[in-house]
Amino acid sequence: MTESKAGTPNIQDVFLNYARRERLSVVVHLLDGRELEARIKNFDRFAVIIEHNGVDHLVFKHAIATIRTPRSVPNYFPSHHP
Repeated sequence: MTESKAGTPNIQDVFLNYARRERLSVVVHLLDGRELEARIKNFDRFAVIIEHNGVDHLVFKHAIATIRTPRSVPNYFPSHHP
């Protein structure tokens, strides 16, 4: 997980890790207007691997407008964060 200079994980990694760990069905909105209902399988700094209709897709992050989860992510920062 990528961390900021202060040592806290970045908000994007927290969001994507939560959706991946919980195996949430998410809606990925691409910049070209398409929407994909998928599960996040893995990600790095540049891309997200999603499973859509039983097939894995490598989606570059620069092509993603938004990712919507069906429920809120409980906490974006560790409990010791102010």
